[in-house]
Amino acid sequence: MSKYNFLNKKFGRTKKNDYFCGVITKQRFMKKRNLLILACIALLAVAAPMKASNMVMEMGVAEQVEELTPAINVEGNMVNVQNAAGMTLEIVSLTGRAVANYKIEGPAQRIELNLPKGCYILKVGKVVRKVTVR
Repeated sequence: MSKYNFLNKKFGRTKKNDYFCGVITKQRFMKKRNLLILACIALLAVAAPMKASNMVMEMGVAEQVEELTPAINVEGNMVNVQNAAGMTLEIVSLTGRAVANYKIEGPAQRIELNLPKGCYILKVGKVVRKVTVR
């Protein structure tokens, strides 16, 4: 079996120059490229609406709105919680036992910790801090 007969049998070629000139490989490359482009477009079309956006439309103009993340600062036995109005401050021991919960009522609130010495985890929303009470 000659080299050209093998190519004709394997790739269904009728002309021996098709394979060597790259006509068939260019067509395959174009098909693969087009499929890749379509897959990327489909992925972007699905992923774009899923992204949580904090855009606000007002009179036809889109504005980026910054969401304030809660902040936890500890000074001795006092805890300052900011930007957490309406959220709950959870205090958990390192063993996983819930120690206390405090409702945050304003944009800034000071809470006195009456806890025994040890390490605790403070959580407000998605913000978590490890604290040592001495």
